[in-house]
Formats: sequence, C-alpha cells, structure tokens
Amino acid sequence: MTSNPFIPQPAEAPPQEVDVADDLLGDRITMSGPETPEAINAAAPATQPWTRQEVTDWAPVVVMGLHGGAGTSTVASFFGDQATDVGLGWPIAGGWTRPRPELNVVAVCRNHRAGIEAGMEFAKQWASGSLQDSRLLGIVIVDDGPKLLEAQKKATKRLGQMTPHGWHVPWIEEWRISPPDTQRLPRRIEQTMKKILSLTETKEKK
Repeated sequence: MTSNPFIPQPAEAPPQEVDVADDLLGDRITMSGPETPEAINAAAPATQPWTRQEVTDWAPVVVMGLHGGAGTSTVASFFGDQATDVGLGWPIAGGWTRPRPELNVVAVCRNHRAGIEAGMEFAKQWASGSLQDSRLLGIVIVDDGPKLLEAQKKATKRLGQMTPHGWHVPWIEEWRISPPDTQRLPRRIEQTMKKILSLTETKEKK
C-alpha cells in the first residue's frame, strides 16, 4: 500500500544527539603542552630512535600508532577521508616533490602500562628534536577500560601535556562489539576531531 501524496506525512524525527562523559577532563577538550622541541631544550634520549617511514598517500591528518592495538584505525575513522592511518612509524612525505610537504601527525596510544610507556618514550624522542620533517599536532590517548585507576588518570594527564596537544577518548562500551558509527559519533568526539582539524588549517594560513 502506497502513501497518498496529497496527505501530509509526519516529518521524520531528527537523530538523537549522543554524547559521552569524560571523567578525566570534564568539559575540557584539549590538554596543552610545549609547542616545539625548542621550547623544552631536552637532551637527546639514549634509547633506540623511532622508526621512520615514507608516506606517499596522505590526508590533512596522518594518524600513527605508538604500539600495537593503540586504536589507530578507530581514531583515523573518526576523521573520515580527512585522515590516513600509517601504522607505527614516524611518517615523512615521500615522492618527488621538493621541498617535501610537512605532514600533520597525530599519535595514538592506550593508557594501559605499555601504552603510557610507549607514549612517554615517543614524547621524549619528539622533545629531543629527533623527529623531524613532519609536524606533531599531539597525542590522542584512548582509554583501555571502563574505569581508570588513579595512577592511569595521572599518567594520562601528564602524557597529554608532554607534546603540543593532548586529547582523550573515553571508554565507550558499545565499541567493544561493533565499530563506531562515524555518522553518529558522540558530540565530544566530534568536537575533538574538529579541534584537531582546525590545527591543520592554522598551519595553512601561516
């Protein structure tokens, strides 16, 4: 049975807005840290230098993981076609263009022990000035469970202030069994992605 085109049809209800609380940062979206390694003047770390990789297919945001299972592909999916997931190496623009384009890099880690350790090591490498040729926007720290220990909260906040910017993705239970619906992300996640993209626009205007 078809509907009568002459009878007004009820308007579809707009999709209900979803959001997620952030017990760590509250209403804040971004943690701030030193803008450049020069602002810290740290000594070069004695550990193994971070692996580099050339990337020939990139987007406004290049997302790299700091360890296996960091949530890199999930974070990259938040941006749609505005981001590229490049794996675990520090990305540098490849190809024949000279000078090389400066990529906008977002690093991702979990806030369990191994993830925080990897994040701290990466932040020290960046602070030493050993990560060149691309621009680090900051670190996205993804919750590893529904309830953070106090030590995790402190470590997450500390790490989030060791690079130019730090962002936090709270635990979302539904994502354990199904991938995020990128057309209906929590408002907080959308605000975070918009903030990160705005940093790439600021660079282009300079």
